[in-house]
Amino acid sequence: MKTILLFPLLFAMLLSDAGEEELLNLTLRSRVMSNQDSWNEKQEQVSWEASSTAIIVTDMWNKHWCESASDRVAELAPHMEEVIGEARKRGVTIIHAPSGTMDFYKDFPQRKKATQVPYHRAPANIAINDWCYLDPEREGALPIDDSDGGCDQPCANGEPCEEKSVWTRQIDLLSIKEDDFITDNGQEVFNILSEQEIENVIIMGVHINMCVLGRPFAIRQMNQLGKNVVLMRDMTDAMYNPEMPPYVNHFKGVELVVAHIEKYWAPTVLSSDITGKPAFKFKDDK
Repeated sequence: MKTILLFPLLFAMLLSDAGEEELLNLTLRSRVMSNQDSWNEKQEQVSWEASSTAIIVTDMWNKHWCESASDRVAELAPHMEEVIGEARKRGVTIIHAPSGTMDFYKDFPQRKKATQVPYHRAPANIAINDWCYLDPEREGALPIDDSDGGCDQPCANGEPCEEKSVWTRQIDLLSIKEDDFITDNGQEVFNILSEQEIENVIIMGVHINMCVLGRPFAIRQMNQLGKNVVLMRDMTDAMYNPEMPPYVNHFKGVELVVAHIEKYWAPTVLSSDITGKPAFKFKDDK
């Protein structure tokens, strides 16, 4: 008799567990102005439903015109792969967005799937496929000068690296799985988010002062669309040359842009919120 009674209880427990929504417990860091000259750090604990969350992997190309930038992408990618893999297992939607390489992916099912998502009309005031430039009415000037292109080291031949398009695909250290999407199109990203009722967006990739802010699927655009957008601040890098203002080392330049984003556009999180492991740090970041 006792055995018979236990089976309904066990079955009910299994049903209850199966119905529980996977949650991402995140620590959001932002900066709040206390007066005209002071910004205070603010932290907030949130729990996001994984099924209502997407990661957008921004411009993690296989090659960059700046060789030192390529080296850092290659160093970052294995750690990013671990983060994406854990998030994917927990039900987060993964969107790979290596801009300008869609011809390479034209026959990939993940690319075709992105083009076949039903159309959703974006808000009338949003130019959904346009680059989002710095908005002087919303934000201050960027804290680093990247007007020289931002390459921090000469190329292997000892000469300055020549700025040009050399990428052909996403770096192959990042896996693209069956349920992922591939797109570099703002409308297609909006379609995916709308169709899957995704309100939370985690941006990772490069470069923080350029594509991570400006792409039509990146931080400024997601903010303007009203998404709960965050930057994963240890899963990014900058195009910044320390020989340009404010004359700080490369990684301090990254930190300055992170602070800019935390002030004006979006909170930030760490990869450890998803992996439970220490945050990533570049080997040359002392």
